[in-house]
Amino acid sequence: MNAAPVILLVEPSPILRLQLQEWLENVLTDSRILIAANGLDTLWRAAQEQPSHILIEIHLPDITGYEIVRQVRQGLPTARIIATGSCESRFILDSVQSAGADGFILKDNLYDELLPLWGIPLR
Repeated sequence: MNAAPVILLVEPSPILRLQLQEWLENVLTDSRILIAANGLDTLWRAAQEQPSHILIEIHLPDITGYEIVRQVRQGLPTARIIATGSCESRFILDSVQSAGADGFILKDNLYDELLPLWGIPLR
C-alpha cells in the first residue's frame, strides 16, 4: 500500500489558496496538505517536508515558478510537480517543461485535471 500523499500547494492568492486547500482536504482525506504563498516559503517547505506532489502557480511575488520548479526538482527528483496559471502559451508550456515540471494546467481546469495528472485516485 502506498503512503498517503504529502501535497504542497503554492498559490499567492489567499482566497484561491484556501479554496484549493479545502477542496484537496475534502477529496484526499488521507493526505497532508501544506501551503505556501511565495517562492521562498516553497523552497523551505519543500526541503523540510519532502512533498510527494506539488501544485505551483508560475507567477509568484518573489521568484518565478519556473525557477522554483528547477530548484525543487533538484532536491525532489520523484515529486510530481504540476504548474498552473491563468493563461497558456507556447512560451509558458516550454518554460514549464524545461524547468522540470510534469505538466501544466490552466487554473480554470484544475478541479477536473489535477488529480488524474498527478495519478492520485479518489478515495
